[in-house]
Amino acid sequence: MILRGHTYHVKIEGSGPPLLLLHGFTGSLSTWDMLSEHLSTHFTVYRLDLMGHGKTTPASEQRMRLTQQVKDLEALLAMRSEPWIVLGYSMGGRIALMLSVVSEQIARTIAVSTTPGIQTAIERKVRRTSDRVLAERLEKGGLEAFIDHWETLGLFKPQALLPESQRTRLRQERLSQTVEGLSASLRAQGTGSMPSLWSCLPKEIDWIVGEEDEKFRAIASRAASPEKIHVILHASHAPHIDQPQKFVTMVENLLIHH
Repeated sequence: MILRGHTYHVKIEGSGPPLLLLHGFTGSLSTWDMLSEHLSTHFTVYRLDLMGHGKTTPASEQRMRLTQQVKDLEALLAMRSEPWIVLGYSMGGRIALMLSVVSEQIARTIAVSTTPGIQTAIERKVRRTSDRVLAERLEKGGLEAFIDHWETLGLFKPQALLPESQRTRLRQERLSQTVEGLSASLRAQGTGSMPSLWSCLPKEIDWIVGEEDEKFRAIASRAASPEKIHVILHASHAPHIDQPQKFVTMVENLLIHH
């Protein structure tokens, strides 16, 4: 699918109201295989590889900025006249929050393990510098060494306890990325490149966080009232991976049974 001149790898499944699923950094549309299977009986599920990930190629740093990615997705939303639901994880969650602020077509947002941004310009600059250093590390050391490092981060500690088949599938998804795509994403789409949304967040956003993810539980607590925060037990930063069945059940409860 071509959005504002850039070709995206997109999958569309099911029927009903439109639902957009946005993956995180090092992910792809296959992140949502299980969720899409369950939700496509109630919704038309749109999932895509975000720019620089999966089969969607990177572009120039300016073209890959989050504001440009959001405009691309607004073009996708405009293909249907009815309201949309958007669910995004981590980087995809930040994009989902930006969409919920700028697009009148977003009726409901589910933000998973994400943030409305960094509040001060100085802190954003520090984060951009950090992400550029990480991008240079990736370019110098190669993809596999970078993924090895990524998988040791405390945020993903519970994934070491997953069944071997699930760990293998997850690692294959990460290793299917490219150095060019991930390094471009780090430079253009990191949290430091995102405008702060703290003062303009819609109140109807639902936040899903892992019980063990202290940083993002604290962010959600600042951003929303307690009844809009949904905690998945025995999960950290990637609750959809750490506890996939609990995650699917929670999303179904929010979107179908609530």
